[in-house]
Amino acid sequence: MNPIELYQSFYCIYRERNLTKAGKILGLSQPALSLHLQSLERHRKEVLFRRTSRDLIPTDAAKRLYVQIAGPIEELEKMEGQWKPKENIRKFRIGSAKEIFLEKILPNLSASRERFHVQYGHPPELLDSLEKKEIDLVITNQKLNVPGILLEELYSEKFVFVASKPISSEANFPFRGENKPKIEMIKTWMENQHWFVYSEDFAIVRRFWKVNFDSRPKLKEYSVLPNLHDIRTALELGCGVSVLPTYLLEKKTSLYTNQKDCRSFENQLYLVSREEDVDYLEEKFPKLYDWMNV
Repeated sequence: MNPIELYQSFYCIYRERNLTKAGKILGLSQPALSLHLQSLERHRKEVLFRRTSRDLIPTDAAKRLYVQIAGPIEELEKMEGQWKPKENIRKFRIGSAKEIFLEKILPNLSASRERFHVQYGHPPELLDSLEKKEIDLVITNQKLNVPGILLEELYSEKFVFVASKPISSEANFPFRGENKPKIEMIKTWMENQHWFVYSEDFAIVRRFWKVNFDSRPKLKEYSVLPNLHDIRTALELGCGVSVLPTYLLEKKTSLYTNQKDCRSFENQLYLVSREEDVDYLEEKFPKLYDWMNV
């Protein structure tokens, strides 16, 4: 069998990690493609993939071979005009909280003209979708130590205290004077404000309370809006207080913010992928990191 044909088959299998998908692209049956792979492994005297029930995981030998042949094969495809059909190009599939994606990623991703699929949600459901291979990357604030999962530090969110403009003009507003108010005075005042919170368990606010008062929040009045964009809008249009990430305050806003008397805190975000997709993670991470941190 022609070795060049075997290398072409290997190239496609490596990209798709699945014999059926690679066979559809090449116009070959799964048994024929499997025979190509076996012939190449015998020819090179090395195992190129570890087989699981669902897909193929490249060995170190396969990764080295791919680096050697990818460039020449892609150049040949250009010369022959054999571009991979658009529908077979790997779509950028990512899961994320809606707010960070809309603010930091979407403007750049939409301008890149890359095809993408986005799933919004909380970390547990997004990680479940990652495991089921419904998406390929997840942005999460959960540092996982799970077999088969890889993660890279992507972005550090900074959360600060914010208040509606009318509140900052009230007579009992504790931050009006030049001297820093006492912690107990701030705490008592905050407990009596109307809060806009992310969830009934006071997620995010709990962290702020721990950092500033070393206790759990006991809020008397609050409204729940499970979206940080909506909390910002409610604060701008209404009257209340909350804790928001600074990336939501970069654009013009009427909100009062305080990092002098109220300590801010940071929330580390990670980019997570399946271990078998380490090459994909390494390919996408630099671009996402730049988009998030510029």
